[in-house]
Amino acid sequence: MGLAVAASTPPERGTARPAAASAMLLADGRLHLHHGPIDLVIGADGPPAAVTRAYRLAAARFDTILDELVGELDLLRRPLCQTSCTPAGDVAARMWAASMRHIAHHNGADYVTAMAAVAGAVADEILAVICDKADLDRAYVNNGGDIALFLNPAAASRQEFSIGICADPDIVFRSFDDSAASATRPAPEWQDGFAGTIRVSATDQIGGIATSGWKGRSHSLGIADLVTVLAPNAAAADVAATLIANAVVPDAAAGESWHGIERRPAHELAPDSDLRSRLVTVAVDALPDDVITAALHRGAAVARQMCQSGTILAAYGVLQGHGFHCNAPTGTAKPKPAPAVKTVCAESQTA
Repeated sequence: MGLAVAASTPPERGTARPAAASAMLLADGRLHLHHGPIDLVIGADGPPAAVTRAYRLAAARFDTILDELVGELDLLRRPLCQTSCTPAGDVAARMWAASMRHIAHHNGADYVTAMAAVAGAVADEILAVICDKADLDRAYVNNGGDIALFLNPAAASRQEFSIGICADPDIVFRSFDDSAASATRPAPEWQDGFAGTIRVSATDQIGGIATSGWKGRSHSLGIADLVTVLAPNAAAADVAATLIANAVVPDAAAGESWHGIERRPAHELAPDSDLRSRLVTVAVDALPDDVITAALHRGAAVARQMCQSGTILAAYGVLQGHGFHCNAPTGTAKPKPAPAVKTVCAESQTA
C-alpha cells in the first residue's frame, strides 16, 4: 500500500453550520468521510468482516467530532502560553497534549495554539477507535495529508507502508490534473515532485505523518515548500511539521521584509485564523543558494531538537530543490533523494 504525503487544497471557509457528516465507500474499497472542513480517506486491510466493522466504527465516531471541536473552539484557538485551562473532548485533548510538548521552546510565542495539531488529532482518534475494536492487519486515516498509521506486529504476514515524501506539490498536482483532463495515466514528470520514498514497518513505531509548508493546505510563517515529519502519532507529527516549517526562514527577524518573498496577514486570507495578524507566506521567488541553505539550517535546528527530545522520529524539509533530513529511525530507510533535490543538512541521532 502506497501513501503519497502531499498537500491538498483547503475547503472553503464559511460561517454557516456544515451539513451532517457523510460516509461513502470508494470504488477501491476505501472509506471517505466528510463533514464541513474535515475530509478523511480511510484504508484498512484484514479479514473482510473486520474491515467492515472498522468502517462502521469510523463512521459512527466521525459523526460527532466536528460538533465536539466547535464546542471548544474558543479554547483551542487561544495561545498555549495564555491559558491554563484544558479541553474536555477526546480529540481536543489529543491536540492539547501534542501541542503542550513544545511549550518550553515556544513559551511566549502567541502563534502556538492547539489548532496546530487538529488534523492529526482527528486522524488519530478515528484510527484508535477502529483499531481498538477491529482485528486489522494494517490501517490508515488520511486527513488531507496528515496521516495516522497502524501496522499490526502480530499480523500473519509482514506489513508495511511505502510512503512518498512530496517535494513539490505543484509538479504532482499539475501532472495529475493534466492526466484527468486527458483521461490518461499521470505523466512521468509527476515522480520528479517527490523527494523520495521510505518504507515503514511495525518495528519503526511510526504512528503518524504530517506535512506543512507555504504551498500546503494551511498557512505557514516560513518559506519551506514542504516539511514532512514522522512521529509516534499524527497529532505529534502535525504540530511538529507546522513549527519546523515556520522556522524555515531567510532571517531570524520575522517582522522584517524578506526580499523576493510575499507575505500577508493571516486574517486577510482567513478571517477566523488563529494566526490573526501574523504574516504568512503566499509567494516565494527563486532564491539564491546561500539564502536557501541558511533557511533550511534554521528549520533543521528545530527538527534536531525535536528528534533529540523524542517528540518526533524523523523530519524532511525541502525548499526549491534543496533539502534536509534528520534522525531517520533505525530500521527505516532514509528517502532516496530525487535527482533534483540537493541535501544541505543531514544527520542521524543515535541512542
